[in-house]
Parts: sequence; structure tokens; C-alpha cells
Amino acid sequence: MGSRGLLAGLLARSACALALLSALAPAPARAAAAVQVDALVGFNGTAREGRFTPIILSIENPGARMRARVTVTVTWGARGDQPPGWTITRDTILDAGATRRLPFVTPFPRDVRALQAVVTAQGAEVGRLDTDLRALSTPGRIVAAITSDLSFDGLSALGGSAGALRVVYPRLDDLPQTWAGYDGVDAVIVHDTYFQQLRADQVQALERWVVTGGVLVFTGGAAALQHEPAGFGPLLPVRVTGLTQASGIPVSAGPGGARRIPGRVEVAQSTVTRGAALASAGTLPVVVRRTLGRGAVWFLAFDPTIPPVSTWDGTLSLWRAIMEGDRLPALAAASRSPQPESAIQDPWIAGLFSAAPASFPPVTALLVFLGVYLAVLVPLLVGRTQRRMKGRVRLLLLTVAATCACAAAWVVFNRLLFQPGLQVVDAAVVDSRSGDGLALVTEKVACFSAAAREAEVRLGTSSAVLEAAPWREGSNSPWVQPHLYLEPGASETVIHGLDLERLTFRLLTFQDVEPFPVTVHVQAADSRVEAAVSNGSARSLLGCSIVVSGRAYPLGDIAAGATVRKTFDVSEVTAGDAIAAGGDRRRAALLSAVEGDQGPRAGPARLVGWMDGPALPLWITDARAAAGRPGLALVSVESE
Repeated sequence: MGSRGLLAGLLARSACALALLSALAPAPARAAAAVQVDALVGFNGTAREGRFTPIILSIENPGARMRARVTVTVTWGARGDQPPGWTITRDTILDAGATRRLPFVTPFPRDVRALQAVVTAQGAEVGRLDTDLRALSTPGRIVAAITSDLSFDGLSALGGSAGALRVVYPRLDDLPQTWAGYDGVDAVIVHDTYFQQLRADQVQALERWVVTGGVLVFTGGAAALQHEPAGFGPLLPVRVTGLTQASGIPVSAGPGGARRIPGRVEVAQSTVTRGAALASAGTLPVVVRRTLGRGAVWFLAFDPTIPPVSTWDGTLSLWRAIMEGDRLPALAAASRSPQPESAIQDPWIAGLFSAAPASFPPVTALLVFLGVYLAVLVPLLVGRTQRRMKGRVRLLLLTVAATCACAAAWVVFNRLLFQPGLQVVDAAVVDSRSGDGLALVTEKVACFSAAAREAEVRLGTSSAVLEAAPWREGSNSPWVQPHLYLEPGASETVIHGLDLERLTFRLLTFQDVEPFPVTVHVQAADSRVEAAVSNGSARSLLGCSIVVSGRAYPLGDIAAGATVRKTFDVSEVTAGDAIAAGGDRRRAALLSAVEGDQGPRAGPARLVGWMDGPALPLWITDARAAAGRPGLALVSVESE
């Protein structure tokens, strides 16, 4: 065989071997199909700076069904390799040929920079979105109008001294599912809903946002017939029964008093179910206001977007009265380092420190110790007594004196702050209005560490988490946010990597809105006060008092499910009893601090008491006695 034939045979055998090896080799893992990622930030692409804002990710999956991990990061501040930011991670299922919408709530600081959304599957990146957020930020107020037309643009003239005001028009499907998503909105106006129905979580989010200080306005006219079928029934202060017409409706449009709307106006016929009618046309309520927590729900029986109301010169004054002032945020996105003294002087934590376990022993105990110590030490210092002592006795007394001195030094210089382990001190305030059935619960936790360590914070059923004031004494270290996993309706929220350097103080704030069915009825006359409190909650209320015009009337403990009725003689109570009603020094100090923050409480009476434990479940790893830490929850319920 020639050389050519030999070469051809070798090539043929090599080809067969390669084919056989290729057939036996495992097939390479197929990369997941790419997905398309889009994001809706804020309300119609507008977000208020310095607040929390909702983000809806839309992930379109053209390929096969896959399990994916979605990571959303919002960064702010100066550019760098690792700019400060907030990261949320969520696992989800992307169905084949479908689009998945995932809601998030993230901070939106004043120096916000970028949004990055990354989708990974099988360990590989399958989709990414990078968006510059600076163009979406606005420093002014935001009003969200739920309507089928752009008929509320004229409200932008309400900016004035409170700052610019922008009106946005979100779709029903884009409304947040958690109350924290409304943090950047001052007011929500419900005009019409296309007869579409909201989901239960969207209605609940609006209700709990109002409790935190929001303003919700329902307009009337023919569109008012849509409100209850759309799912707003639990929020409406009235029950709409039909339509009618009225002329010369008197409406209070500011400090000038009531003014009449000219001409005939189509109004919704209704009856007041909650709240009070502020304006009426005969027996027909026209303007109704219901207080809900710190916020309010309004109902206007007429449609303000059509004549003659839209051309009435008192319309803007009416809206100004409804949305008076800038809403205080329930949350606050922290992009700047707080001042250390503001954190230390926080009234709630300061109230705890006034008589916390970190304090010195009682004076009596110190006097007893000093007497025993001198009784042991004096014989050792008197020469005549020393000569009469045996050597062993003198050595024993010297050992006892040295031990006592070391123990005293340990107590004095190694207080709770300097003991090993992570120390936790907390306080909670449960603020509600009688009859609302909802309470704004705020818990503040102060963490201390004698050595550098890393901890993990776990919260049960919390809809909002905010790290409030981390700092290191004697330095101006920048704010470092932990990675936060936050999902609306999640059963648990976790903060990973809570870094504590030596002698670090870190204050965490947790806020939520939860059911709290406690009702208070008070009738005050010239010589007596009659109070009735029904505790429909599952927790006992301890050391309760009714506070009326700065005076406290003690009610005692109120068990879960119990009702207490009591009549007091006004002449037997002094104004100073409000602080004494707090019980021990720690509770009285916290009550005093909260009273000072709120100022004089004239007007409605309120119930002040304590709950037997923390309001929110909280676990901190590596915390000394974290499971058995004393809870200090101040309950404040304003009467109806």
C-alpha cells in the first residue's frame, strides 16, 4: 500500500474515533434562554426623593419555564467600585411565554443614582436592566389621581410654600401592594375606576397608608356609583345610594367660611357611615371627612372635574384645605450620615437609659458594700490591731479586701455596655385611634457591642424595615446599609451582615400597621369623667390611664377581651398624675419623653397604657439574652 493509502486509512480511523468519543461524551448544559427585563419606577416614572418608592419589574420569558433569582439594587452617592445602595433578592418562577410582574419597595434618596436588576437561572445571568434614576427624581409633593382622564392637572397650582406639586395618573394594576409603596405620595384621589375591581391587598395597602398619615379623597357625581363595586367599600365614609341634583351647595373653602357653588350640581345621594359631614345641602351630605389613624378619608358628593364646580373660584381653596401641609413620611430613605447626638438623644431610647440595667447599683447597696469594705480594711490599716493578728488571718483579710476592690471596679467600670456579647435595648409605641381597628406600631432597637462582630436581624410579618442611625463614636463614618430582603406580605424579613465595630451604638427602627381593636369612649362633665374601654385585642393592657386635658385618671390593668367602665371625680386628680401613671421609672421616663414630643394634648381624650411584651417579633443573632429581653411597649389610643 502506498503512502497515500496509509495516510487515508489513518485519517479514516481518527475520524471514527472522534465520532465515537463525541457520542459517548456528555452533552454540554444548555444555557437558559434570555429574558427581557423592564421596570416601572414610582408612579408613572416619577418618584419623590428622600422617600421609599414602588418598583414593578416586568420579566418576559420567551423560552421554557425556569426557576430564577431576581436581584434589584438601588445605588446612590458618588461613583465608586462599591457605591452605597440597597439590595433586594427574590426567587420566582418564570412561566414559558409569559410575563411576570414583581413588585418591590426601595429607598429613593436625594442623591439616587442607578437601578440595576439582574435575573439569573442555573447560575447564569439571563437578563439585566440598568437604569439611570436621576431623571425620575422630584423634590416636590406628589398626588396620585385614579381616573380615566387627565382632569386634575390644575392641582399643580397648590404647590406654594410647601413646594412644587406634581399630579400622576397610575393604572389600577400598578397600584402598590404594600402601604410602604405610598410613602412618597401626599394624597390619592379616586375619581373613576373603569368599573374595574382592586385586589384585596391593594385596598389594604391604601387603608394602612392612610393610618400612617395619608389623605384619600373620593369624588362624587356619577362615578361615585363605581367606588363600592371597585372594592373601596371598607374605606368609604358614606354609603352611596343613587344620584340627585342640588343647587347652591354651601361648601367651606378655607378661612373665609362657607361659599356656595353656583348653579345646579349632580351629586351622589348617600348616608354617612363613618366620620362627619362638614357640608350638607339640606339633609344630603356633600363633604364628609373620616379620620383614620394619622390620616383622613374624604368624600366629595360632586364631581370637581366638570362644570360648574370645575369653574368655581373656590375649588382650589377647597383642595388646599383637604391637602393642607406636606405629609410627614412614615419612612425615610437614609442617604446621609445622621448626627450622633441626635441618635443618642432619641427620646424613646433616652427614656430607657434613664433607668436601664446599665445603671449603677442602688445607693443603699453601695452604702452596705462600703461599710463592709471599711470593716475589713480598717483593721489592716491600724498598726496595733495588725500586731495582734495572726499571719493567716491577715493574709485572708488582704485577699478579701483585694477581691472586694476588684469586684467594685468590675461593677463601676465594666457596666452593661462593656460586658461581652451584643446588648439589645428596645422600646415600642403602639399609636391608634379608637374605632379604627388599626395601629401604627413603631419599635426602636438600640444595639451595643463591646467587640467587633456581625449580627443578623430577623423580623416576623413586617411590611417595612428601616435602619435608622448607625454610627461609630468619635468618627464621621458613612452610612452603610445592610442587604435587606423585603417582600410585601412575606412571613419574615431578614437583615444580613449587621456590622458592629467595638463600642458601636446602632439604632434600628421597625414600623408596621397591624390590627388593634381597642375602643375608648369618654364623656367629660364639669365635675366628673366617665370612661369606657373595650380591649378587643389578644394582649393585656397594663397600668392604663385615661388622659383628658393633661390630667390622668387611672384605670388599672385591662385583660384581653375585657371591658372596663369607671367614673372619676375631677377634683381628685392632678395634672402631674399622667407621668406617675407610667408605673416604674423606665416606663414613666418613656411616657414623659413621648408626651414631650407630642406636646399638650388638648381635645380628644386618650388611653395610655403598656403591653406585656414587644409589639413586633424580633430576633438578633449573638445577642445576650435576646429571647428574654424585656419589652417596653407604650400604648396610646385616642378616643373617638
